[in-house]
Amino acid sequence: MILNDTLKARWFWYSMACVLCWGGWAMLSKLGSREIPPETMQFLFTVGTIPVCVVLLVARRFRMERSPKGISYGVLNGVLSGVGGLALFAAYHTNSNTSLVTSATALYPMVTVALAVLILRERLRPVQAVGLVFAALAIVIFSM
Repeated sequence: MILNDTLKARWFWYSMACVLCWGGWAMLSKLGSREIPPETMQFLFTVGTIPVCVVLLVARRFRMERSPKGISYGVLNGVLSGVGGLALFAAYHTNSNTSLVTSATALYPMVTVALAVLILRERLRPVQAVGLVFAALAIVIFSM
């Protein structure tokens, strides 16, 4: 019953599309970072987002958002994504283990959870806290 509800939920299918795209993105990031420097990878990554931006702009009939707060969050999101992407490309460029680098950087939800607790005043259930501990332990074990 719960599984059936999940399979019918739009968020689930959007999440699966994200997983597939980001999985391919990580692999292409590693392959590209073997050939060119991190700075070039970040530039080309940004250029690669332009077609997506154009499609979204056309779909919205060129209407722009009007919320200064929302726009600020969006721009800051882009800055953090850009710097984070540059750091990831640099990590891949070191020719270290792709699966280790990808797994280590995939711990970013731990930062999100910490910020959600501190800033948004969200609460963690004990089982969720245990999950965070296991995630941290997993990366330590994985890196051995």
